[in-house]
Amino acid sequence: MQPRLNIAKSACEIIREEVRRLFTNKSSDALRNMPVREILASKAVEHINTYYKLGESDFIHFTYLDDRRRLKIDNPDIIYNNDSHDDNSYVWVFSFLNDYENFCRKLPFWTLSISIEQNKETKFSIISNPIIDLLTFSERGSGSVNNQRKIRSLTSSEDILVCKSDDIPLPDILSKYNTLSLNSKSIELIYLSMGIIDFYVMSKDDTKKFQDCMLIAKEAGILSKQLSDYIILANEKNMNRL
Repeated sequence: MQPRLNIAKSACEIIREEVRRLFTNKSSDALRNMPVREILASKAVEHINTYYKLGESDFIHFTYLDDRRRLKIDNPDIIYNNDSHDDNSYVWVFSFLNDYENFCRKLPFWTLSISIEQNKETKFSIISNPIIDLLTFSERGSGSVNNQRKIRSLTSSEDILVCKSDDIPLPDILSKYNTLSLNSKSIELIYLSMGIIDFYVMSKDDTKKFQDCMLIAKEAGILSKQLSDYIILANEKNMNRL
């Protein structure tokens, strides 16, 4: 797995530089009219394919189907198919600028993410935003790191801050606390992992979509409490407040 982790990191560095250039030099209107996500995905695919022949033991997958539809893949065999491909395959999961509205408005809350899955489990994730100096990654069982420093959510503040998924109401048990929305679930979940945000209320649908962030959060000490229609995420100190 380790060589693939290094390739994921170097692929992330390539698209970091590209997206930094675009975000800095292009206007909002220009960004809206450019195929930015397609450009980034093409560069990542090209880099990975240089080291691991896609379509054999390694395949790509997009968290959002719209991303797959936008990208014109010359060889559809490199796309992971749950029905026909072995679970032991290495699946490179791309999630680039799903918070695209923030990106186009020149707001700094958006992310680039590459994960590696095997046997239906996320083994490694790297999430980046060069504008706010975010470079966070985690390998299952090895903790989470941001810019070469371990991150661990240990704090419990007096002024509790809560974020949540868009498709669920705020639970009564958290309604007395202040809420925050950055219009970027990935950034909010990273901030939860860093102890900047205290609670995150996540829908089951978002839990599936944000497995990259969930791995980083878990490795940073975030616990989960499953309730009927949602999941509450928090560190141990904050979870004990409920």
